[in-house]
Amino acid sequence: MRDWGESLIQWLPEGTVWFDRPLREDTTFRIGGCARLSVGVHAKDHLIEVVHQAIREGFPWFLLGGGSNVLFSDRGFDGVVILNRLDDLRLTSQDRIETGAGLPLIDFVRFAEKNGLSGAEDLAGIPGSVGGAIVGNAGAFGRNIGEILEYVDLISEDGTVSRMVPDDLEFDYRESKLKYSQDVVISAGFKLTQGNPPLIEKRIEEILALRAGKHPAKGVATAGSFFKNLPPEKPGDRRVAAGLILDRAGAIGLSVGDAAVFEKHANIVVNRGAATAQDVLELTSIMKRIAFESAGVALEEEVRRIGFTEDELAATEIVRAGNR
Repeated sequence: MRDWGESLIQWLPEGTVWFDRPLREDTTFRIGGCARLSVGVHAKDHLIEVVHQAIREGFPWFLLGGGSNVLFSDRGFDGVVILNRLDDLRLTSQDRIETGAGLPLIDFVRFAEKNGLSGAEDLAGIPGSVGGAIVGNAGAFGRNIGEILEYVDLISEDGTVSRMVPDDLEFDYRESKLKYSQDVVISAGFKLTQGNPPLIEKRIEEILALRAGKHPAKGVATAGSFFKNLPPEKPGDRRVAAGLILDRAGAIGLSVGDAAVFEKHANIVVNRGAATAQDVLELTSIMKRIAFESAGVALEEEVRRIGFTEDELAATEIVRAGNR
C-alpha cells in the first residue's frame, strides 16, 4: 500500500496524502488509531480515480466526510481513509441547489437561507457533511434530508458513476442503503421551495439556539447523538427520544475513563480529552443496559463503529427478549 500511496503523491496536490495519520485528527470524536493511508480529495476527478484505484488494488477503504457520527477503533483502520473535501455549491435553478458531498451541512443550510429557499432549516446545527447526512438520512424535528433530496451522483461499488433518486436509496429513519454499500456520494441535488427570508432566518436561529442549550459547545469532542430515537408509541406520534429514556434511567453522570455522558443531554457521549474507543464501547454498553432495565427497550446505535471485531461489537449487545 505504501507503493500505491507514493504513486498518489505524484499526481495529487502536495499535502493531501498521509501515511499512519491519526484518525482523531479527522473525526469530531477525536478518537481512533491511525489509518494506514489517508487521502484528502478536493476534486471530483481525483475522488473517482482514488476510489477506482482502491477497488482495483483490492484495498479496504472508507469514505469520511465531516468526521461526525463515527467511532474508529483504537487499532485504527488498516486500509485507505478517503477524506471527501468536495465543497462545490451552486444554484441550478430558482429553487434547486447542487452541492459537493464534502460540503459542511451548515453551509448548505445557510446558502439556502441566503437565496430565500425553504426546506433545509431543520438541518441547522447538525454536524458533518452533506454526503454523510445523506448516507445516514440525517434530520431533526421530524424532518429528514431525504425529503428534500432530488438526486445523488455516486461512484458505485463496481467503479461506475451513476445518478440515483431518493426511491433508489431506500431511505428510512437514520438509514439508507448507502450505509451498507461501498457506493460513494460525489454530489447531490436538492429541490426546495421559495420562502420568506426573514421567517427562514428566524427558524434557523431558533433551532441553533435550541441546540446550543442542550448540545455540547462547538469544539467539544463528540460524535453527536449516539443512539437512534425509538419508534412512536402510537401512529401519528413523534419518535420517543433515546435521550429521554436514558435521562430517566440515570445515564447523566456516567463515565468510563475520559468518555462521559454529556451533562445536558443523556444521548450524547463526549470525549473529555483522552477517551479511547474502548472507553466509549464500555460506556455505551452500560447505557444500553440501564435503558433496557429501566424501560425495556434495546437502543440501537446511530454512530457508526468502524474497525472493531465482531466479538467486540457483540460484547456491547444486551438480551433483547422482552424488548417492546
